[in-house]
Amino acid sequence: MKKLIVLLLTIAMVGAVSAQVTTAVSLSGEVVLVDEAGNSVFTDYGADTLTFKASDKDSKYGFSLTYADINVLNVAPRDWNFWWKGQYAKVILGNLRNGDFRTTLPNLAGATIFGGTDRITAYGVLIENAAPISGLTFGVNLPIGIAASKTLDVLQKADVGLKYKMEGIGTATVLLNADFVTPSTVLNAGFTYTGIKDLTGVAIFQGKFNANTYKAALGLAYSGIDKLALNLEGAYTTTAGASAFSVWGQGAYNLTDKVSATVGGSVANGGAYDAYANLGYDFGNGLSSEVGGGYNGALYAAAKIYYSVSF
Repeated sequence: MKKLIVLLLTIAMVGAVSAQVTTAVSLSGEVVLVDEAGNSVFTDYGADTLTFKASDKDSKYGFSLTYADINVLNVAPRDWNFWWKGQYAKVILGNLRNGDFRTTLPNLAGATIFGGTDRITAYGVLIENAAPISGLTFGVNLPIGIAASKTLDVLQKADVGLKYKMEGIGTATVLLNADFVTPSTVLNAGFTYTGIKDLTGVAIFQGKFNANTYKAALGLAYSGIDKLALNLEGAYTTTAGASAFSVWGQGAYNLTDKVSATVGGSVANGGAYDAYANLGYDFGNGLSSEVGGGYNGALYAAAKIYYSVSF
């Protein structure tokens, strides 16, 4: 906690010399008021973050520091980095959580067994081009840790990322998490299609070649029908010949500015299934409620309150 106080004082001093300092706080969770068993409980309370960012007035260098799970007093930072931007290159170093070369399905809350490709994480030195070249961004991350390791091993475990944005079509990403030492090389690839108004289509793939594990998924989100939003996602995985799949779909309709109705369902291998319907009310300013239920082999129901706020 003393370190956190020192950090805050340091940020205040930086702000005094005309740096661009920002603080972002997000807090969200879910409370079950009553369920089919007559119970009440906080069921989701871990998506809380506190982020400090600062840069010079010309945005040529700066830092970012994020604490997660504030509610459980986890005072160790989740990630931190110092960054420097020159004419041709941007250098980011620290405990990284970089998603520049990551692709996710439109709705990660969907009932899927594969919702997004990997991001660059853990300690490292990431070098990217300073600005996209005809829509192309590329980067190389050297996973230098806090324990000494052979430089040759570091080079053989480098992450290589590419992102290509095509105007009027979409964005493609590729991230190779190389590891020729263990070995355990992973290839991630994704494409997000945005060429049609109100439609987002996503395809993602991940191959862990040394583990003989492969994953693929497709997702669609459409909001072109008045007051109606549709989602459909499907995923397939295989590990050493054993396969699994999941399919999830949902429709949400805004009855009024405050009231919405949601109907959805999922199926998966092994006969697993779920069907549900909810009625929600938005109080505004980050507070909403929901009453609903479903059937997944047994009936379930709950009245919930959701809270979500960011500053």
